[in-house]
Amino acid sequence: MNLPRALLVIRGRSDLGRSRLPFFISLEASGISFVDYDISSSTEEHLLIILRDVETVSHLHLNVLILCDVTATVSVLHQMGHNTKARVWTLMFHPSGRAFTDVALSDETVTHPTEVFPNVKFGYNGRQLIVTMKQNNMDYGYEIVNNRKVYGYPFRILKILAESMNFSYRVIPPREDEWGKNINGSWTGVFGMLQRREVDLASDILSIHFDRTAVSDYILPSLIESKRMILYKKDEIVDEDNLLVFLRSFQPGVFLMFGVSMIIFAAVLSSVILFHKKGELKNDISSKDNNMTITSTVFEVYGATLKQGSTISSSYDSERIMITGWWIFTTIISAVYCGSIMATDAVKIEVAPFSSMAELVSRKDYTIGYDSSSITENIIQSSNLSYIGAFVQRIRGLSIKDPGLLSSNLTKHWQRVQEGKYALITGTLTLTLTHSMCQIEVIDARLATGSTAFHVPKSSLFKHDLQRTMYFLRDSGFLDRTFQEWLQSIPEETCREETLPKSVSLIKIQSIFFAAGIGLGCSSLILMAEIVWHMLRHKR
Repeated sequence: MNLPRALLVIRGRSDLGRSRLPFFISLEASGISFVDYDISSSTEEHLLIILRDVETVSHLHLNVLILCDVTATVSVLHQMGHNTKARVWTLMFHPSGRAFTDVALSDETVTHPTEVFPNVKFGYNGRQLIVTMKQNNMDYGYEIVNNRKVYGYPFRILKILAESMNFSYRVIPPREDEWGKNINGSWTGVFGMLQRREVDLASDILSIHFDRTAVSDYILPSLIESKRMILYKKDEIVDEDNLLVFLRSFQPGVFLMFGVSMIIFAAVLSSVILFHKKGELKNDISSKDNNMTITSTVFEVYGATLKQGSTISSSYDSERIMITGWWIFTTIISAVYCGSIMATDAVKIEVAPFSSMAELVSRKDYTIGYDSSSITENIIQSSNLSYIGAFVQRIRGLSIKDPGLLSSNLTKHWQRVQEGKYALITGTLTLTLTHSMCQIEVIDARLATGSTAFHVPKSSLFKHDLQRTMYFLRDSGFLDRTFQEWLQSIPEETCREETLPKSVSLIKIQSIFFAAGIGLGCSSLILMAEIVWHMLRHKR
């Protein structure tokens, strides 16, 4: 289209209309005379005045440049009616690029935006966009594109966008099969291609972070929310079947304090009983009676400890209160002991090796890994948590000998997790794509929560249109429905769980039988010694 020598500019609510000064300076520099009308706040009467001016100077072949939104432009052309012969050029996308295109208007009055802006009706007219997506090396949740596995959910959104906006696409891998790392200002992977403007769109599960906004723009609304999690394999629990299993219920200090309490109580109770007997007899008790009283009291206390009751009968309240207090004490402690024994024999008690990121850093027996090209690296670098410094120092030292700790291949990380003693820091979406989770424990790394979205090169012409369509898909429920359909396509593994306590085997309680046998053997030996003693005494 040749440049006009005279121009009527009608401005409205548009991006070009807001940048008035530079635009009109460029017109003057080109030698174009113009008349400027601002209709952003004009009434219908003002618009009619403008159109009468247009008709007055129509013999001058005055060109009209309308810098308005679609609605205002259609309103202007509608008021002009079919009496004014006009030729209209609008910007349209073509396979060779964006250019002015002559739009053929009918003789009828313009009433609909698609009559002036075919892009509104036909989208990008099948224009091909170059799209990059990283390889999905997990087992599930992928789509096959150009003989490569790409993440299924964002690719389904890409197909919906292409259908809605009428464009085609060609999916290519990034030069480095990774999300992207900033190396002295030059990015690798997906964000490197956005920085070099080698692609039009990155339709991947890319997290929004301020480091990445230096080389790309993100498309709102976000697709999903994601946070960093720690995956590790549960430690194997070994059942200890040994003779001293009955001592596992309490720690040694508990047994020690219980034994001391029983001795003190027996001594005090014996003293109280002897005191009362001495008062009843009004004289001293023989040493034989003293020994019998003490021995009887000790056995009574021991029997009460084993929940066998007591034969002590007393008319003194002090003795009754003391005995009742001991009964309550032994009832509680024996209930705790019995419950612990049953839990030890019937239930596997799992103790987590760590419960937070800080505790993981202090565990020298665990190796830590993550994808250094993912958002995890950006979050760690910008974190001010106290233990992050020790974490970075440790993993950097380990990665010198084992570069796989920072690999962008999640499959390799996952295999090492299953081998044990390996903690993987990754996003929540990875958990959805993994299988064999029955032996895997997941805890929150408490690093950061972020949003994932599509990205385009900085100041891309496609951003506004893509964002408007994405909001429409979100508001109409397409995004949620697509995500649920994608989740249903991923097979869910069912883990076998023991819902009932397992039966207690004889081997589990063998130590009790050994204890009873030892007690029976000792009492038998004492009984034989007593018989021998009585036989010898009888001969004398």
